[in-house]
Amino acid sequence: MPSQTGTKRTNGGSSDGRNTFTGVVANAQEAAGRVITGAERAAEHLPEVVEGAQVYARETQQALNRMPDQTLLVGTGFSLGVAVGFFFAGANRLLSLLALLPAAAMAATLIGREEEAEGGRSGQRRARGG
Repeated sequence: MPSQTGTKRTNGGSSDGRNTFTGVVANAQEAAGRVITGAERAAEHLPEVVEGAQVYARETQQALNRMPDQTLLVGTGFSLGVAVGFFFAGANRLLSLLALLPAAAMAATLIGREEEAEGGRSGQRRARGG
């Protein structure tokens, strides 16, 4: 039979719980400090990121406005097809939603063109007195 010794097992290496708690608190404070530093760095660059996004959004809208209606229709259909394919294939929902963004932009451009055309027609009718 094996003999039992008088050794005591501990879980954590220290018999004093206060030292363990102090270590946990110190690690948590260090982690919080790192998070705060990272957030401050990100906040410093936020205006540049927003400005860049606005520039790209304007350029994209200008490019869409230069495209013919048929191209926008084909692009919208393709983008919708990709998004639906992702969804049915079981891809991540975020990926499926992101695939809808080009379709939404192209559809919004088409709708804007139709509204401008209708506004022009109704304005011509009003000018003619009809």
